[in-house]
Amino acid sequence: MTRATQANDTWFLNTAAKQIRDDELRRAERLNGRVAMLGFTIGLIVEAFSGDGILKQIADLALLSQR
Repeated sequence: MTRATQANDTWFLNTAAKQIRDDELRRAERLNGRVAMLGFTIGLIVEAFSGDGILKQIADLALLSQR
C-alpha cells in the first residue's frame, strides 16, 4: 500500500466519521427540541387544569423530590 493510498484511506475514514457524528448530533438536537416542546405543552395543560403556573409546578416538584 502506498503512502498516497494510506492518506486517501485516512481522509475517507475521517470524513465518514465526521459525517456520522454530525448526523447523530442533528438527530439528538431534534429529539431534545421535541421533548422540550412536549414538556412545555404538558406544563401548560397542567396549568390550565390546576391553576398553578409552570414555575409553581417546578417548585412543587422540587419540594416533593426532597422528601
